[in-house]
Amino acid sequence: MKIEELRQQKAEKVEEVRKLNQENKIEEAEKTLEEVRALDKQIKISEELEAEEMRDLQNQKAKKEERGDVNKMEKVNETRAFVKAVLGNKMTDEERAVVKTTDNSAVLPSQYINRLTELKKGFGSLKQYCDIIPVTKNEGSMPIFDPEQNGMLKDIAEGDVIPDGKLVTTDMQFKCKKVGIKIPLSSELIDDAEIDIENAVNSSFAESTTLTENYSIVQAIDANATDVTATDYTALEDIMAKALPTVKAGLITLTNVEGYALLKNMKDKQGRNMNLITTGGDGKEYFNGKEIVTFDSSLVTLAEGKTIVFYSLNMKEAIKFFDRSNGTTVNRWNDYDTDTKKASILERLDIKAGITRSIKKIEL
Repeated sequence: MKIEELRQQKAEKVEEVRKLNQENKIEEAEKTLEEVRALDKQIKISEELEAEEMRDLQNQKAKKEERGDVNKMEKVNETRAFVKAVLGNKMTDEERAVVKTTDNSAVLPSQYINRLTELKKGFGSLKQYCDIIPVTKNEGSMPIFDPEQNGMLKDIAEGDVIPDGKLVTTDMQFKCKKVGIKIPLSSELIDDAEIDIENAVNSSFAESTTLTENYSIVQAIDANATDVTATDYTALEDIMAKALPTVKAGLITLTNVEGYALLKNMKDKQGRNMNLITTGGDGKEYFNGKEIVTFDSSLVTLAEGKTIVFYSLNMKEAIKFFDRSNGTTVNRWNDYDTDTKKASILERLDIKAGITRSIKKIEL
């Protein structure tokens, strides 16, 4: 019996237990609950067998590639194989070998991931400015270099013993959370399901996950920012001028929509635009010689009476974005209330504050 069939059978039994319990048929409910537990064990065994089988197929593929016997493999359409895996359709050994899985869900093919990355940039993703750390598991720790704890090197005279070098690092704990959406699959046909998934990834999923990522990033920045009292935007210029040389190269300005509009529309006494924000040859916008990036005003709550916020910081140093490798997955499931087939599209990530010395905040 397939895993999907076992899961469906379990869901039906769970509903049966609820109904029996509501009817006060306790003994029958307990007996059916035992069947649910047995199905849980069977599902777990099936998942482990499937994972073992997938590892064997990947090893077979690697051996074929070593021998140069890849002609048959090249004929496999990775996207169609992926959609078949999502639908639970029968697959050939070659198709199973090209579909990557994580947490018993099919991983989005590279062509989807590349397109998703570009779309997120179009939705104003802040991820690209963070220090992106690929991880291969959902939780663990990662040593982070601490520049404030590592001093200067000492002069070494001729004949002196070179001292041992020891970088000071801090173990940062991470735990990747799941974020995503569910979509209806309008058809069991592979071509139609492929369109359903592609449309969802390119629209709803890209926009929703970008907003979720940006919210977590801005919240991490805001929670670790040093407030600077200011009466106008010139305080931001002063902050940037006084930034440490070690962080100045990567310095950027983050602002909400109102802050961007203030700088963009600032005029001198003669009513001429001051051109505080300029566009570089790379297409990016700059303020005071450093890139300025706008985020959705709803992502942060300001003090009463304040409408504008500016953050000056080195994002690479300040924000660590733990990105689960092969972490964007699609998994099909049944909605028993409406008797429809659906798919969940999930990605796994965690966002932490790193070295926060550069984060300065102004509210106006």
